[in-house]
Amino acid sequence: GIVAQTGAGFSLLILTGLLRSVSRAVDLIMAHFGSSRDPEVKMRLGKSSCSPTIAGLVLEHLCPAIQILLEDGLRDHNLDFIIGQRRNHSWNVVEISTRTGTPTDGTISIGI
Repeated sequence: GIVAQTGAGFSLLILTGLLRSVSRAVDLIMAHFGSSRDPEVKMRLGKSSCSPTIAGLVLEHLCPAIQILLEDGLRDHNLDFIIGQRRNHSWNVVEISTRTGTPTDGTISIGI
């Protein structure tokens, strides 16, 4: 990943940039919901069928920022007993983080 390939000072700068991208996306979403104090209006603001803006904010800003953050430092490939080498994706992080068991069981296998 980006952080693993650079010096410590520079990697901290890059990691800070990745976190700022997530923070900016969250700020945009919060501003979207902040346009009203009425709980019913806020519910409609959160439904993409009523407010397409929220879908755009999540899909165009939040998801890419989180994906880049998750992929940083992730091994390119993982060895699988059945199919051999398979490509790692950020979705693997999500899948493993939702499993029950020891917290480090899955993270070691995907290279976090």
